Amino acid sequence: MLIKPRYTRKDTTRTFEEAVQMWMKANHLEDKMMESAIVTAWAELTGPTISRHTKKVSIENRVLKIVVDNAPLRHQLAMSKTQLIQIVNKKAGRQVVVECLVL
Repeated sequence: MLIKPRYTRKDTTRTFEEAVQMWMKANHLEDKMMESAIVTAWAELTGPTISRHTKKVSIENRVLKIVVDNAPLRHQLAMSKTQLIQIVNKKAGRQVVVECLVL
């Protein structure tokens, strides 16, 4: 006579990547990782001229803050805020940045 187990274990196998993504989502770390990736890829996103004159790039509370050492470039970037926001959000694959400040 065969006895059936009372409880059966569900097959919940996941890849390591899925497990890490679930952990990051549960701890609200997805946006921070995306912000870090964008800051790291700044030179790739903007090109060598802009990245050479950029002193600091950060994202705080969905605001992209750019510190530049060149006044004409600062003016040009200030006029291109919407383009910068679109470039950054396209890289992220979702809306990470809502506002842009050029300092």
